[in-house]
Amino acid sequence: MVTRRWLLAIACASIAVALLAVRPRPTHGPLLRDFEAYWAAGSAWNAHADPYGGAIWNEERTVAGVDSRRDEVLPFVGPPATLLAWTFFARLPYATAAVLWSAFLAFSLLLVSASSIRGSGGAIAPFPLLAVLALAVACGPVTSDLALGQVALPALAAATLVVLVAARSLTFAAAAACLAFAQPNASLGLASQLGRNRATLAIALGAVGTYALGALAAGWAWPLEYARILGAHGTAERFAAIQLSPASIAFGLGAAPLAARFAEVAATLLVIAAAVVIALRVRDAFARFAAFSALTPFAAGFFHEHDLVVAFVAASWCALRTRATARTIALAGTLLVCVDWLGLAQRPTGITQSALLALAALCAFTAAGGEAELRRPLVVGSAFGAFFAVAAWLAIHNPAPIWPDALGAFHAPARAPIAGVWAAELRASGLLAAIPAWALLRSLSLLGCALLSFAIYRHSACCRTV
Repeated sequence: MVTRRWLLAIACASIAVALLAVRPRPTHGPLLRDFEAYWAAGSAWNAHADPYGGAIWNEERTVAGVDSRRDEVLPFVGPPATLLAWTFFARLPYATAAVLWSAFLAFSLLLVSASSIRGSGGAIAPFPLLAVLALAVACGPVTSDLALGQVALPALAAATLVVLVAARSLTFAAAAACLAFAQPNASLGLASQLGRNRATLAIALGAVGTYALGALAAGWAWPLEYARILGAHGTAERFAAIQLSPASIAFGLGAAPLAARFAEVAATLLVIAAAVVIALRVRDAFARFAAFSALTPFAAGFFHEHDLVVAFVAASWCALRTRATARTIALAGTLLVCVDWLGLAQRPTGITQSALLALAALCAFTAAGGEAELRRPLVVGSAFGAFFAVAAWLAIHNPAPIWPDALGAFHAPARAPIAGVWAAELRASGLLAAIPAWALLRSLSLLGCALLSFAIYRHSACCRTV
């Protein structure tokens, strides 16, 4: 235990130095950049304007930190049901709403950490909770969610509750499923629970509730219109550098658009096959959920770096449960997921911070285990350190732009639909360029997700044969 305590102490110290002493140069924009779009959507809806259209810019430009001298529209693509929440936040000044939402995000982080411990079969004691929280803060996608104000973190926390409480409280599980559907990418892992009678019913009731709330906000035919909106934004962003989908990575590596789409279809088919195998071999419901969630980026079709928060459940489960070879695989996957690889190219001044957070993730992952097993983490950590150095060198020599800093004096084409405006913003920012180095960096995150899912499968398969 002394060794584990020292490891956790090193993790906490690395996090403190990373967040307080070596922060990268700040980027342009308001606090909680993605929450800006949620708040503006609620404001537009309160003003009886279309939150999915260009009218959202009239609200966004009033937020402190937004450069109103140019068009830097951030579209809203959340499900209509969420407008009932955003209308409440929009009745508050943005600064007040952002603080309130930040508190809810902090609670969601605590909830998903505690749920991961319970889902692994452990007790929510101070030491494992602190270790998992340290792993969360060291995980790039989690901190991105917190910094951007993304709804993905609360949605993931709600999805974990569906898995944990469906057998005890159908009503609570159904309400949690409804919240999980606020971010579709965070809820895809719930497909792993289909076949569990009460969980399946809770998911179905949550879907019905989501439909009913969406109908209140946008009419009974909202799924068709929402699908059209998602399709338009998916087309605008399909090959952008901020996407982590197989199609965008294949395009960045030089594939033609048609070949890149074929790669995405092939990846989806492979993931479906892997999911079937996991469903058959992994009996533990929470482990299946964690493994399915880690596979989400290969099949979602629309996936950003902050959406990788779905892999945190797999990382924390592996930190608490895996042993031997499966643990080595899981640690490698966790480290790959924890680093924002494209961010190294976008913010070279943050490379030191990323290295310290990776060290914290290594120590927190090791401390969370039931035994120290120092030799394996030391080998993995040494290899990862060399790997990180090569990736950092590649990132420094292939700098990537940041939206909206790279927009310049951009102004949207007249009468363009908002999806077209967003595509024009990405093009003006240089984020539609096919740069192989950027694609290679982003592919590391997908590799990490695959390793985490495989580690869960391997651990579960080994346990069944013992």
